Amino acid sequence: MTNQAIKEQQKKFNAHRQFHRMYFKANDMDFVFQWLMGSAVHGGAGIGESFHAVSQMKDGDPASWGREWNALAGRVRERAEGMLRAGHTVSARETYLRAAVYYRAILASMLPTDPRFRPLTAAMRDCFRTGGALLEPPVERFDVPFEGATLPGYFQKAGPGNEPRPTLLMFGGAETFAEDMYYFIAPAAIKRGWNFATVDLPGQGDTPFQGLAFRADTEVPMKSILDALLDRADVDPLRLAAYGISAGGYFVPRAAAFERRIRACIANSMIFNFFEIWDKSTIRRIQGIYKIIVGWKAPFAMRMGQLMAWRWGVDMDRLYDLPEKNRNFIFDPARIACPTLILVGEGENQNPLSRAQQEQAMAALPDPRKKYIIGPLSEGAGHHCLGENVSLMSALVFDWLEEVFAAQ
Repeated sequence: MTNQAIKEQQKKFNAHRQFHRMYFKANDMDFVFQWLMGSAVHGGAGIGESFHAVSQMKDGDPASWGREWNALAGRVRERAEGMLRAGHTVSARETYLRAAVYYRAILASMLPTDPRFRPLTAAMRDCFRTGGALLEPPVERFDVPFEGATLPGYFQKAGPGNEPRPTLLMFGGAETFAEDMYYFIAPAAIKRGWNFATVDLPGQGDTPFQGLAFRADTEVPMKSILDALLDRADVDPLRLAAYGISAGGYFVPRAAAFERRIRACIANSMIFNFFEIWDKSTIRRIQGIYKIIVGWKAPFAMRMGQLMAWRWGVDMDRLYDLPEKNRNFIFDPARIACPTLILVGEGENQNPLSRAQQEQAMAALPDPRKKYIIGPLSEGAGHHCLGENVSLMSALVFDWLEEVFAAQ
């Protein structure tokens, strides 16, 4: 499968393309499951209960996907509630955090027009916040007011007290909730003495229900987020790094090109011309057959595409309009003054378009402490954002950050 998938990636870019199968034949379904398994390292999905759930699903079918994760989430949440009532705090927090992942999994292929979408989001957040509050140090709410709306987020201190500490500010991509970022890297940050913060940018999480959509000028919401973050006594303003994955590989570097309070920037991977990525993707080709695909009960991949359209403010029945919506999502990486790390999976890097954006960005970045790392497929870190091996990804990020800030 790997060789054939690489050949396909070389011809047509697909960020979600799998280069080895975790369980499902349906590529996008397997992609999400692989990310769920990656979260296990940081207290996310439980491997045994997850494999039982997927064994009951129909390959490629979003209905069975939602049904089985919902059933598992309910069982695990009930167990967590019993543990908490019995005073078993550690067991309860771990179990609540797993339940949150399972509720979140349902939302990966559920349209926002489904009446269950918002209640399931609330259930996911309730489990995450209950479990997070029981951690030591606890995960705090960190919501940021923005243009009459609220950008939901979280903050976890590296330790007690209010001494200024290095802080990682984490952002996801076109399909993420802020809660996802905790499982991606937060425990790795805390172990290394770093505070962890994450916030949903406009368009992420459930912010579209507030009328927010992705925007090209991410430096604008970033200013509000940095204002709130740097108002905290426990954040060292000289050791503040911002990290973006997937579409966040545009959102964060774009903001860093204008916002000098970001002292180190990580992009996984770098996107400085989002229009080019969309314009040369397979999405342009579906316009003529869209009604046929939708008539086929909207398989898993189509649901994910429709969710992205919703987040960009595009009609979900016209997701092929996404390229045009991204025409102004462009910036010059030469404007990023801080040290920058570019990460990209080996499989994703096989595509000439993706590879060219990484290489051109590297050539343009002015700070000599820049670095370009390709995650190896041979170590299970070659897929999108290295999400299947978050242990290695975290080590690469923090080893570089420690070297950068040690030199200051």
